[in-house]
Amino acid sequence: MAKKKINDIYADYFQKSKVFLYPALGIKRGTSVTPMETYLSWGDDIRITDNKLVCVFHVRDDSEFIGYEEKYLLGNPLFEDYLEIEGDKAVYIFNFDSYAEDFKHVVNAEYSKISQELKDKIRDMYGVGSANYTYIRSYLYPEEYWDVYADILCIDPADKPKMVALLKEVGELCSKPNLEKEQLKISAKSLKL
Repeated sequence: MAKKKINDIYADYFQKSKVFLYPALGIKRGTSVTPMETYLSWGDDIRITDNKLVCVFHVRDDSEFIGYEEKYLLGNPLFEDYLEIEGDKAVYIFNFDSYAEDFKHVVNAEYSKISQELKDKIRDMYGVGSANYTYIRSYLYPEEYWDVYADILCIDPADKPKMVALLKEVGELCSKPNLEKEQLKISAKSLKL
């Protein structure tokens, strides 16, 4: 399979927790069950320094979801807690203490420093032939992509060496996580009791 090319800079914001941490749960793609969103924190209850991945799922009562929930969510070695919220949604909380360094690297936008174990899980989740993985790979292994990004960013080819030097100095090719967007803001009043 031909490797997808990067032709432009991915400019839209995406949840860094979903791309770089959610794959640590070991869940393969190809199911209709996916989190609505993932977060690094939750209001005042879960801080970024707690190393928790907060995932919101739309709860269903079909056999596919029930089996998925038992195996990959409640049965996950990183699973810590579960809370139902309004709108047939549930919050699943996963303890990332065993991935504390990786969690810190994501928070600090040091994606290239993520452990090889987690990089492998990210690759397995996205698939090496996908266009998304080509971008993600460039974030995980930026040294392989300095020239590609410099070509995209430079209008004048004569500026390319300076751009490559600047990219190397920055060291990363992906934007920092937006900690506001990476925080679940549903209040305790929304919890079903």
